[in-house]
Amino acid sequence: MDVKLFFPIIFFFIIIACDNRTQKEKFDKHVYDEYHSKYNGIVIAKYIDNNDHNRHIIKIEHEVFGINRKDLTFQSLQLFDFIQVGDTLLKDNQSIKLNIKRMNLDTVIPLDFGNVKGKNLYYWENQYVKREFSIDD
Repeated sequence: MDVKLFFPIIFFFIIIACDNRTQKEKFDKHVYDEYHSKYNGIVIAKYIDNNDHNRHIIKIEHEVFGINRKDLTFQSLQLFDFIQVGDTLLKDNQSIKLNIKRMNLDTVIPLDFGNVKGKNLYYWENQYVKREFSIDD
């Protein structure tokens, strides 16, 4: 391999590997991404993806938009275990509340980000959590 090509490639990978965000910034990013996502449909599959770092995946089928793959890795394992194939999931944009409907159940569960390091420190400080639950400083 040419040295002129080798060092820029190594430098690129070092830059990517260096994540300079603080733990709070990482937590806030996960909350932000989920707060601004919207999905609804019927859960058609639920599995742990062994080929992708054991991510907790559900597949949601929407009657118009097709199948959406949703990664629940950063949510608590209890939420992943609670969701069943056949459930209808509804999550609005600008919300961290998930509505789960099944034959004898209709419940709203706030997303808890239980698998994000620092959740206990940052959850109630997050601006989107405060807004969702109307918490004043």
